[in-house]
Amino acid sequence: MASRRLPANMSLLRLQDKHVTKDVWEGNERLLRLRRHAIWVLKHEDILDQRVKQFIDHSSFGHLLKFKNIDFNHVLLTALVEMWRLETHTFQRALENKIRLEKKAQKLSNVHSKFDLISIREVVTGITTGDLVSLCEQFLIFLPPATSGKGNAINLSWLNNTFWELSHHATDDVIDQHARTHILTLGSLLMPDSSGSKVHLMYLLLLANLNNVRNYSWGSAVLASLYRALDHEIDFNQDNIGGCTLLLQCWAWERLTCISPQVQPLTDEEVQQGFLWTPYRVDYVRRLITIEVSPIARAVVPLICFATVEFHQVDRVMRQFGFRQSMLGLLVSKFKRGGVN
Repeated sequence: MASRRLPANMSLLRLQDKHVTKDVWEGNERLLRLRRHAIWVLKHEDILDQRVKQFIDHSSFGHLLKFKNIDFNHVLLTALVEMWRLETHTFQRALENKIRLEKKAQKLSNVHSKFDLISIREVVTGITTGDLVSLCEQFLIFLPPATSGKGNAINLSWLNNTFWELSHHATDDVIDQHARTHILTLGSLLMPDSSGSKVHLMYLLLLANLNNVRNYSWGSAVLASLYRALDHEIDFNQDNIGGCTLLLQCWAWERLTCISPQVQPLTDEEVQQGFLWTPYRVDYVRRLITIEVSPIARAVVPLICFATVEFHQVDRVMRQFGFRQSMLGLLVSKFKRGGVN
């Protein structure tokens, strides 16, 4: 449960009356549900056709194949949402210190993936309305039946069942179609909707040229989607959680080390196998690992994922980057097409 302590000056946190903590402090409890759908390629990487895997790796989505078994802590995620402030896009902790996601997101970008969260790349945007289902016939060869989705969102189950096998004699076009499908399903881990069972076809146009997929700023899109999902989840009546909860939970484990998983002791058999997993928590090991944060990561810019636009306002948390905090300027809480709110 979120702490009852709030800043003495509430001029900035002007939406407290609409925040979930108002209901929680009145004795109403809520546990967010994380809906996840099984993705075929995650469970069957060992039989994934190498011709398809090459495209997945080249697109910078290959690292997601390593996340096969992920246990999410619903209580932890619920508690984080209770600390999230829509007004500042920071977590408001009991002692009024604010912590922000960008630095952890940049770390994840550098260590676990090849996505640059804030970099000079192409914007993840495009057409979101109209008949996008017809694009499946062009880019996926199969036109999904009417029962396999809703609007321009298609069921992950249909994609899993339709594209799990690739012929040894498949043409280059068919290989491309399978690669697009698996990248699309893997992308649903990074930018899922609250249902967890569908993926929007607006991303399909960005996968038309598989050689260009890696040139998009997917990291910015992931962070924008997560911000928007957290903004929705501060409503007490919202019981599903969207956005990249994997990023959120990993961030929490690093920033709040008292709740992070403990490394299990190695057995004699594992040691004899000749590969020793050394925890980074050991001081002398941590000193050997230097993670450089690009100056571009400190730019105050909009994060864009199609119609979702959120600001990257690291100028408000410069101490997290080792700099002195300067006087804060205008807070941009929302960015909408046609103007700034």
